[in-house]
Amino acid sequence: MLNRILTAAAVAAVLAAAPATSSFAQQPPTPAAGTPMSAFLQQQGDSDWRGSRLIGATVYGSDNDSIGEVDDLLIGPNGEVRAVVVGVGEKNVALPFAALTIRRMQGSEAIDKITVSYSKQQLNDAPRFAFHGADRPQTIGSGGGANAAAPALKPPP
Repeated sequence: MLNRILTAAAVAAVLAAAPATSSFAQQPPTPAAGTPMSAFLQQQGDSDWRGSRLIGATVYGSDNDSIGEVDDLLIGPNGEVRAVVVGVGEKNVALPFAALTIRRMQGSEAIDKITVSYSKQQLNDAPRFAFHGADRPQTIGSGGGANAAAPALKPPP
């Protein structure tokens, strides 16, 4: 009897001291050591926008004309939206997220209107945006060829 108690105590001590291995894969992953639970978002904020609502939304220019639609979002390695890719005619133009003014429908999470301070002509003249790995098309409107550096697009004064 004493043998069983000592054996059970020894097994319990070994299991308690053993590091977790893949044999315990059924357990959900735990946050990295030191990560406070407050680091996880629990709710969308009033000023937060869902990518699924932005993609496909129409963008209007400073003259209130439809410029195009949001085709994609570029997320940087720090997790912030680097740019919003807008389909303008036959090309894509990448705009800084801060260039967009997004208005929510009252009492809803739906987008009422997205506007930018650029005109349709300015975005038609803006450099074409190319996704990583895609053939780099020739820049339109700002001179230079496919390897020319694209100038920064600045909002009008």
